[in-house]
Amino acid sequence: MTPQQSLKREIAALQHELRRVNDAIERNRTPDVEHRARLLRDNIVLCERDLKRLASTLQSAGN
Repeated sequence: MTPQQSLKREIAALQHELRRVNDAIERNRTPDVEHRARLLRDNIVLCERDLKRLASTLQSAGN
């Protein structure tokens, strides 16, 4: 599996978990669940940033 594929899988898994946490927030809003949602959103942003950086590096290497 390439690093890009790995990051895409990680992003998908984080987004899936975020949907579950958001559902939990709708049912029972607690500081713990809201904190978990923030952490997941932050991790998604970091993975997306890494994916863009990797794609840019690969594109530069290919040129």
